[in-house]
Amino acid sequence: MKKFILKSVSIILAISLLSAQNFNIYAANKTSPVEFDESVFSFDEELLNAELSELDDLDAFVESNTNVTFSTLEEEASLLIANIESQATPMGMPDGAGEPPLGIPSFLWGCVFGVLGLLLVYIATDNNKEEAKKAMWGCLAGTAVSVIIYVVAIAAVESSSN
Repeated sequence: MKKFILKSVSIILAISLLSAQNFNIYAANKTSPVEFDESVFSFDEELLNAELSELDDLDAFVESNTNVTFSTLEEEASLLIANIESQATPMGMPDGAGEPPLGIPSFLWGCVFGVLGLLLVYIATDNNKEEAKKAMWGCLAGTAVSVIIYVVAIAAVESSSN
């Protein structure tokens, strides 16, 4: 038991030493203070209204013509949708079929996050069963590795106590 504890403490100390060295690189003394460009955070209402005026025109046209859809305007090559993309997926969601969320393979989602990763992949890929199956295999692999590590650790503790 004593050897196991000493080995564990030495591994923890080695990891903390490496982490401290890593943080030391980022904590170097800076000779000049960090300056922020405050114009990025300013709010210009006139500029915002000018940028959204195209959407206002499109909104007014769609409200007056209830039978018009985006696809019909796209087929007609309407100027109302000239600068508007037809992509409706939010940031981080898969763009096409068979793509994992955030570009991270589904196997890793399942392996690292387990059942939560499996659920996330299933929901984010719009019930794509192939991606969910990959996440399930990752979940099973992660669980198997965890069980093996746990069994080895328990065996090491038991053998060191004898």
